[in-house]
Amino acid sequence: MDIKTLKTFLSVAKLKNFSAAARELNTVQPTVSRHISDLENELGTKLFLRTTHQVELTAAGEVLLPEALAIIANDKRVKALVGKALESKESVLNIGYLATACSFFLPKILGEFSSSNAKVTTNLFEMTAQEQQDGLVENKIDIAFSRRQPQLDGSVFNVEKIYTDKLVAILPANHPLANNTEVSLTELRSEKFILFRRSEWSEMFEHISLLCQERGFSLDVSFHPENMRHLVTSVSSGLGISIAPQCIKFIADKNCVCIPIKEISLVLPLYIYYKKKGMSEPLGHLVNNCVSHAQDIQRMLTAS
Repeated sequence: MDIKTLKTFLSVAKLKNFSAAARELNTVQPTVSRHISDLENELGTKLFLRTTHQVELTAAGEVLLPEALAIIANDKRVKALVGKALESKESVLNIGYLATACSFFLPKILGEFSSSNAKVTTNLFEMTAQEQQDGLVENKIDIAFSRRQPQLDGSVFNVEKIYTDKLVAILPANHPLANNTEVSLTELRSEKFILFRRSEWSEMFEHISLLCQERGFSLDVSFHPENMRHLVTSVSSGLGISIAPQCIKFIADKNCVCIPIKEISLVLPLYIYYKKKGMSEPLGHLVNNCVSHAQDIQRMLTAS
C-alpha cells in the first residue's frame, strides 16, 4: 500500500470516474485501473462499485477513505519535518580560523558572504592548528583556515591554497636595525628572541634554529608568547625581538616594525580545508568566494 496507489484511490473517490482521475494524475486510465486493482487485491476486498457512468465507494472503501487521507497527510508532514531539519543543518556554518593569519581578509570575505546568504548563521571559532584538525575530523567545524595539516586524510578533505606567507623579523621601532630594508640572521645573533614554543610551531622553530646553528650561534629565547598580540606587545615594549609570519604586520602597532630576513626561505601557505562529501550549498558559496579572491588576498599581504 504505497503513497502513489493511495493518491490514485483518493482521486477516483473524489471524481467518481477513472478517466477523470487519470487526467488529474497526469497518467492514463489503465494505470489508474491497475493501481485500484492492486490495492483491492492487497486488502482482499472491493473498494468501488462500478456503474456505466461513475463509480461509488463500497463500505470498505468508505472505511479506507479517512485512513488514506490521514496517511497522505502524515507523509507530507514527515517530508516537511525532514526538509526543515536539512534546511536547519545547512543554514549553520561553523568556521575555524587562525586569528592573525586571517585578520586582514576574512572580515571582507565573510561580509560579502553574509550579504548574499542572509539566512545562514555563521559561527567563528578562533583555533590552534591542532584544534582545527580535531574540529574537522569530529565535524565540529565545516571549514578551517589553517596552515599545513599533513595529518588530514586527502581522500576525505579538500584543500585550497589562499595565500603564501613568509617569515620576517619583528623589531622595536627604536631598534638600531629598524630602518633597514632587510636584515641577516647574523645581525640578530646577540638578540633575545620571543618565539612560540617548538611544540606549537615545530616547522618554523626548527627552520630558524637550524639556520642560526649553521651560522655559528644558537637562539637565545627569553620567553614564549601566548599568542600573536602578546608577541607584538612584548616586542613593542622592548622585551626582545621575534621572527613571525609577515601577516603579523596587520596587527602590529607603530612601536614595532617588520623587516624581511635574507636567509629565510621558508614559506607558510594558508589553506582552507573542508570535507569532500556532503558539502552544503552555503559552504560551497564560501569556498568559491575564498578561491576567487585568493590573488587579491596575496596582493594585500605583499603590499607595503
